[in-house]
Amino acid sequence: AEVCRAVILEDGRINDYIVENVSQEKIKGNIYLGVINRVEPAIEAAFVDFGGNKYGFLPFKDVLKESYVDTGEKKARVRIQDVLVRGQEILVQVAKESRDAKGPSLTNSISLPGRFLVLMSGSHASAVSRKIEDEDERKAMRKVLDSINLPEGFGFILRTAGMGKRKEEIKRDIAYLIRLWKMIETRIKNVGSPCQLYNESDLLVRTIRDVLRPNIGEIIVDSESAYERIASFLKIAAPRSSRKVILYREPSPLFHAFDIERQIEEVHSREVDLPSGGRLVIDQTEALVAIDVNSGKSRGARNSEAN
Repeated sequence: AEVCRAVILEDGRINDYIVENVSQEKIKGNIYLGVINRVEPAIEAAFVDFGGNKYGFLPFKDVLKESYVDTGEKKARVRIQDVLVRGQEILVQVAKESRDAKGPSLTNSISLPGRFLVLMSGSHASAVSRKIEDEDERKAMRKVLDSINLPEGFGFILRTAGMGKRKEEIKRDIAYLIRLWKMIETRIKNVGSPCQLYNESDLLVRTIRDVLRPNIGEIIVDSESAYERIASFLKIAAPRSSRKVILYREPSPLFHAFDIERQIEEVHSREVDLPSGGRLVIDQTEALVAIDVNSGKSRGARNSEAN
């Protein structure tokens, strides 16, 4: 009950594995109206009070020009101390969770994910996700985007889940994202800083939202509450997909039934056996990951190059 795990299987093999500790609050993706606590020119960053236990770390490179304060001075090189000041309110989104003694990493460039698109603040361009590699598919979806009168002042990225979707479906997702953005703007006017403006969905809803595509055959869950939440979400977001949700009731644990636990152990194993008889040895340090390639039992090749 403390952990939510999601696995995406392709031909019986793990394609993606996502874990979230339910007892630990996750703030990545959340949006806040924060207050700059201090500006550090030496590291070109600001520390922001966003209402969390630790101040957030905001690199200068992740601050939009729209957030600069006007000091009246015009300099050839813009320095952080010239355009950000202590006590300044600033809109931020959590880019990385806090770890060890460090606070979370923040960005001033806000992105709101929808079913088929991601809305980007401070951008004026639209694009197709790089994860879509087929050039013909990219061109087809680019045409769909170009045919839509996109709202000014925002950029949009078409996600893989948006592949093959009709123009009307894309437009509905844009309308939803704009409504969400206006809700955030309304909250900014009505609440004081620091405060939370938007809460990213938990792993359950987030995975369904981000992953669901026509080529997904089934969504199998072993929890009644999860089944009900997914079914309710799909009725609103993708009514035609609700029939794909299956509640698993067998006595054998779900991840054992689909041979997932063994594959997860392989993922975390230090040594990876290869079909050739060779193996990889992976060691992780603070600075880098070292991967040693061993020939192992592989002796079939005529020379070392081929091996």
